[in-house]
Amino acid sequence: MNLKDLKKIKIVIVAGGWSSERLVSINSGKNVFNTLKKNNYRVNFFDLKKNNLHELFKSKPDLIFNALHGEFGEDGGISCLADKYNIPITHSNDISSALCFNKRLLKKFLKKELNLLSPRELHEFKKINFPIIAKPNSDGSSKGVKVINNYKELKKLKIDENILIEEKIVGRELTVTVIEDKNKIKALGVTEITFKSGHYDFKAKYTQGKSKHYLPARLSKKNYEYLLNLSKIIFKKCMCRSIARLDFILDLKNNCFYFLELNTHPGLTSISLAPEQAQYNEINYLSLIEKIISSS
Repeated sequence: MNLKDLKKIKIVIVAGGWSSERLVSINSGKNVFNTLKKNNYRVNFFDLKKNNLHELFKSKPDLIFNALHGEFGEDGGISCLADKYNIPITHSNDISSALCFNKRLLKKFLKKELNLLSPRELHEFKKINFPIIAKPNSDGSSKGVKVINNYKELKKLKIDENILIEEKIVGRELTVTVIEDKNKIKALGVTEITFKSGHYDFKAKYTQGKSKHYLPARLSKKNYEYLLNLSKIIFKKCMCRSIARLDFILDLKNNCFYFLELNTHPGLTSISLAPEQAQYNEINYLSLIEKIISSS
């Protein structure tokens, strides 16, 4: 569909929801809405809550732009419903979204399919080399991520199947945005992220000045190209669509990459990494959004 035709269809930007990332989703959604509205698209903003879901499908949009983060948005819930109502929706489909949202499941899948290295999950807590990382198995924006430095801190944790306890890899935090552009898969660049806090937490991600981005990342040309190519392979293997952001860490001691996670709904706020990498490729914010819509 060309850009002229895209402006004729009725698009609803769905944001908000009820996950811990509600505010990030609202910011992303409003950014998308304002940009499309300003450029004469037929667009409406829909703040999703648990009691108004029926209103979304009752309005019968031609396309849903999924700006939700977290539960129901990234786990395939809304994609599954959109499919049931035969309404096109942006981003990855329900199966791909569900796979990528479950960090433990995704790591096992990629280990089997690509023999991909990722931080080791800890199940026994008798002999531990601290520090370690505790994080929700299904959540984003670094919500609930904690660095555990000793047994006393570990005992305070409520550990269940929804919590991942992993070895902490010390190294360079790296991220790659992959998009679909005219049926081609493109990796936009590798960004290296440094931060003042002990780990790349919610504040570091969404507070101006709390983290620093190096684009391109300070890697050798060989490592840089390797990570771009690997990200495209993972994107395809996970059957992702439209856009995704993949996070890695380079272990400085062993000079090897560890896969951390894949985000099928990367943030689209004014300080988010995906728009920044798009801009690095001379793709402005509007063009990025149009590519996400076109690939849907």
